[in-house]
Amino acid sequence: KSKKPKGPDAVIEKIEVRREGDVVTLDGAVRNASAKTIHGLVLRFEFFAPNRESITIQSGPVDADFVEPDSVAEFHLQVKYPTRAVELKVEARDRDQRDLNVEKTGPYPID
Repeated sequence: KSKKPKGPDAVIEKIEVRREGDVVTLDGAVRNASAKTIHGLVLRFEFFAPNRESITIQSGPVDADFVEPDSVAEFHLQVKYPTRAVELKVEARDRDQRDLNVEKTGPYPID
């Protein structure tokens, strides 16, 4: 039996990454691309140095408690700027700490 690859659970529809002093502002939207409602969606942002070395992972919730199938949830987060970080990638988990399959994970430059 061959299992056909599962599509993404979530898609990063848009993301803006701005550095303001020692704070990074993350604004954007994520769409639920699965057939199930995602409860307690938390985004995880992995920050990378110029040499692609992983510096740290910071996380924060989207604005909605749950995201229905094919619905979009916005996120507006501020995290402490990790020194030397130049870009980041996005991962996601639900409230049960299950890793979600995310499309358009980046890397996204830190402006």
